[in-house]
Amino acid sequence: MRRKFALTEYLVLLLLFGSFGFVTHRYLAADDGTVEPAEPMEPSELLPEAMARFSLEVTQALKESGTSNSYSHQRLTRAGKQLGEPHVQLGATDTQAAFVSTDCSGWLSFVLNTVSPLHEAVLQSQRHLPEHNQAYSEDFVLRESRRPWARAFVVTRFLRAGHVQTAGFEPVEDLATLQPGDVVAYAMGRYTKPTDENRPKPKDTGHAFLVLGSPTVIDPDTEGYDGQETLSEKVAKVIAVPSVDSSATVHFVPDSRVNEKGRYALPEVVPDPRAKAGGVGTGTIWLALSEQGRVLQRRLGPHQKYRAVLARAARLRARISLDEAIVDKQGDLLVHVFDSAPSKYAGISYGDTPVDLTGDGGIRLESGRLVLNGNNDFAGGVTVNTGALIVESPTGLGAGDVAIHGGSMTLKEPAIADSASLTLSADLPDGALGLHFEGRDVAHSLRIGETKHRCGTWGGPESKAQFVVPVFSGPGVIVLSAEPPEICATPSLARISR
Repeated sequence: MRRKFALTEYLVLLLLFGSFGFVTHRYLAADDGTVEPAEPMEPSELLPEAMARFSLEVTQALKESGTSNSYSHQRLTRAGKQLGEPHVQLGATDTQAAFVSTDCSGWLSFVLNTVSPLHEAVLQSQRHLPEHNQAYSEDFVLRESRRPWARAFVVTRFLRAGHVQTAGFEPVEDLATLQPGDVVAYAMGRYTKPTDENRPKPKDTGHAFLVLGSPTVIDPDTEGYDGQETLSEKVAKVIAVPSVDSSATVHFVPDSRVNEKGRYALPEVVPDPRAKAGGVGTGTIWLALSEQGRVLQRRLGPHQKYRAVLARAARLRARISLDEAIVDKQGDLLVHVFDSAPSKYAGISYGDTPVDLTGDGGIRLESGRLVLNGNNDFAGGVTVNTGALIVESPTGLGAGDVAIHGGSMTLKEPAIADSASLTLSADLPDGALGLHFEGRDVAHSLRIGETKHRCGTWGGPESKAQFVVPVFSGPGVIVLSAEPPEICATPSLARISR
């Protein structure tokens, strides 16, 4: 009988390999209980590290708390339905206990959405490409734009696309050099080449997982090394990759999901009636590589054979170019932040690592909390339809116009470009635009509802602005530069109410 590995043993094993040392020495606990980096790190280092750390914290909590953990697919959404969210709720509410029940790509989306919603938005943009939304044959029709998130084969095709590097993902060409926080995805069968009708159509499109530690080379003398003689003769070496994913297949040890019998079992309570035993956990995946480090085959667990796949890997980088390859028909990168994505988990803040944005496109927030705090010069502007936008750097809004149709925006720095226009919906609630800075921010013009304003200083009741409007809050003011200030009404006549 195979012995069950506790998660602490798994951590010890990783530490022995020296691949996950940041867990013990790169972070320090502050007096308030939060955890901060012990040494300065560049954003491009922070992002993959945060991916690995968040995943490990969650899997540890799943083991310790007994949270309901299972594996399930979310069905195709109907046309017009809002983007779905993975069935993940890490904290209990008044009406619902904590649970996790999603598939591999759903878990990847949840982690990305938590650590960097902008990178998740890039990945989701790929679902709408024409090649992912057409009928290739009578029995092979792709409708990825209607699905709740990017499936494994979409992730794979993106990671091998020409624009992947400018979109915030740096390809890892040699998978023997994988590092914690890297994203790996592979496609199988016809999903590797939809136009080829001779390729089989598998039940799964492929798999996606996150790397938790540096790979180790498997000794060819290891029992079962050849996978029942299915290992290709072209393979130069087989590596074992410590990983975290959501799966219904038992992985190589150590696998945090297995019970005393070395199997997966359903919890007593499952949120999805179609759920299978398994779920989110740490495990080990074997990848068979060529001399160049490309994946030829994969093997998830000891009871599986090797299987040919098309695989790619990448690590997050803190610069995204808002180009045609990732923006929608309106020229925007569409951002949905899941309601269940935590801004803080286990004492670590997530979603606020600076990401630099450039290019001709814009940002459109459709839900959730988004922080813009990079060194940005993108030209397409910012639109807030719903959700809460928080701007923490003087270039956070880029060089374009800003429009708030719903939700809210909080400026912690003067960030509106001098040449930009600011548009506010007439029915925004009081305080929807927080000017939480001292001093002035210059904008070209201001439109509130149907009325356009071109001069004067504007702010909320706490400010000393010439024009006081309840939609503003905080001490800061906005100065309009389209026309000379002397043509505006005097302050005594300029009190505006709604």
